[in-house]
Amino acid sequence: MRGRERQLNPTEPMIVIVNPTSGGASERMAAEATDRLAGAKPEIRMTERPGHATELAFEAARRGVRAIVAVGGDGTVHETANGLLRALESDPLLPAVLGIVPVGTGNDFVKMLPGTARRDEAYQTILAGEVRRVDAGLASWDGGEEYFVNSAGTGIDVEVVRAMGSHRGTSGPLDYVVALMRALRRYRPIPVSLSGDGHGLQARIMIAAVGNGRCVGGTFRICPDAIVDDGLFDVCTVHALSIATSILTAARIVRGTHTGTRGVRTFRAAAVQLTVPEGTDLFFQLDGELRELMGAKTLKLEIRRGALPVFAGGKGEA
Repeated sequence: MRGRERQLNPTEPMIVIVNPTSGGASERMAAEATDRLAGAKPEIRMTERPGHATELAFEAARRGVRAIVAVGGDGTVHETANGLLRALESDPLLPAVLGIVPVGTGNDFVKMLPGTARRDEAYQTILAGEVRRVDAGLASWDGGEEYFVNSAGTGIDVEVVRAMGSHRGTSGPLDYVVALMRALRRYRPIPVSLSGDGHGLQARIMIAAVGNGRCVGGTFRICPDAIVDDGLFDVCTVHALSIATSILTAARIVRGTHTGTRGVRTFRAAAVQLTVPEGTDLFFQLDGELRELMGAKTLKLEIRRGALPVFAGGKGEA
């Protein structure tokens, strides 16, 4: 990761994007951010619909705003990062940097960024202006593409995301565990072909996770050795297992001790391709955001090393 850059200049514009569904206290969070970032004179913008944070971040980055702060959970970070990264695609010299103030209980991506895991320290990290470059992933398929910053995957986690859809703003790790246990009773492993950097497999899988970060669902360390700036994804697949073995494996994933156990395979790659057979629709999640593509068969995931500038604290991880 890069070292310290200059602190924010109070005269520089800052936009703070607040998700009104994250944590259920949007007015309070807007007031808190205004107070804690007062020295930078933040412009507060509330999201109004899915995808709005992406639009706001893109517009802010294009007009030269340096600090673009996402106040919310991983979904808000996902959208905000997409807007910022799209702007940097068109002009890599833009000064835009992502700031994160975590709200809610999941917040997987901030676990990889020192100085961002708690709101009190997150504000100080943004004001200190220390910028680090971390990797981002680019997912592409026939007809579209989208960035992700923490993880992508398919399998039972898609069923969990779908089950939690009506509670995304307030759900936490316990909700994820409950949804997972319910999904295990009805989920049927899907056939996939997965390849990347000389590795390959064809199997019926419970989970295929491609991680830039380590955790999903707030507590599951599915890619326990992932490093956010090494230029590689950590890939973890869990193959078809009995319900009893699946529950045991899920418990090991919480602790990050599942690698090398029965039915689990891991590898690292800078590019990964996932294909489902004819007659199977492609469902996947990006940073916990569900994508359902009828007719698409292949998902390509590519690392973009150092593509995302973020405000983060000292060396190491959160």
